[in-house]
Amino acid sequence: MKTKNIFWVLMLVFFMAPMSFAASAFGDPNVRDLQVLAKWFEGEFDNDDQLWVEARSDWWGKADEKHDQMHAIHKRIQAENIGNYVFYVEEYMNNDPKNIVRQRIVSFESLGEKKLGIAMKLYFLKDAKKFLLASETHESTLKNVTKEDLFGLDGCDVIFQRNGDQYHGSMVDKACQFGKGDKKRYSVHDIVISEKNYWRVDRTFLVSDNSFYKGHPNSEPHKMKKVKYYTCDVSFFETAYYAPSDKDKKYKGLRVHNQGGTAEVLNPINGKKYFIQLRDKEYPFYNLEDSDFFFLRLKEVGQKASVALAFAEPKGKKIGFQMGWASAVCECED
Repeated sequence: MKTKNIFWVLMLVFFMAPMSFAASAFGDPNVRDLQVLAKWFEGEFDNDDQLWVEARSDWWGKADEKHDQMHAIHKRIQAENIGNYVFYVEEYMNNDPKNIVRQRIVSFESLGEKKLGIAMKLYFLKDAKKFLLASETHESTLKNVTKEDLFGLDGCDVIFQRNGDQYHGSMVDKACQFGKGDKKRYSVHDIVISEKNYWRVDRTFLVSDNSFYKGHPNSEPHKMKKVKYYTCDVSFFETAYYAPSDKDKKYKGLRVHNQGGTAEVLNPINGKKYFIQLRDKEYPFYNLEDSDFFFLRLKEVGQKASVALAFAEPKGKKIGFQMGWASAVCECED
């Protein structure tokens, strides 16, 4: 009898242990959303489509409401001393990777088992140059980053809630404050993230009278789309591709993304500079079934008209053209 009682006690412990673990591991209602949000946040994003619409002569907005070109890079890193979902963020403007306008470390964290929502904690960098993607110290700095390399501001978390197939994030009203005296201000930072889109608007207002201080003049965000990279080859021929010459020039392995990405090349035969560009466009002025397309173009630097255009189905895997004296082909890296 005693042996049988011990058996049942052991069985009870065996079955209860995993149940206790499961309650601890899966009791947080934000676990799934945290993983999805982190997956969607990772990658590169660009607002080329937005700029293309705003550059039209019939665009409905005001001149000072046009957006600058913005390219965002969200690189996930291993930094368990900071959190489990940590990213390095670098943004540049006007297609110039040297024109860096934002560097951050961000960490996504659940609000807890009894509260729906995810907090994105924002950290500034004490020595930002060491973190730059183009620097020799980038990889080693990220590999060894700790909270001692960062600083934050109280009240500046962006709180995300799921809304259908999107995550909407905002700061608590007037909680993120900084500056002194007449220049003391608060930040309004709103973000929308979906599987293929990253929209962000970041503005500041004076605490004294709520007047606008800095940022975009209205609440329209930078509407960035997730990019895909293509590997491209470009060739110039003295006569034609079927008549090889020592003066022919070939460029191989050029990386160009599909949201307005470019690569500049020199044609040594005529001494002119050209660039290729890829655009995967959602054209807003036609019916849905006819409005999306993917194109590759060759254009001489400084000229208005393209030299060559090639079109394909949206999100095409491969695209190219052959004009005799010049050719190009791009293939998706995914």
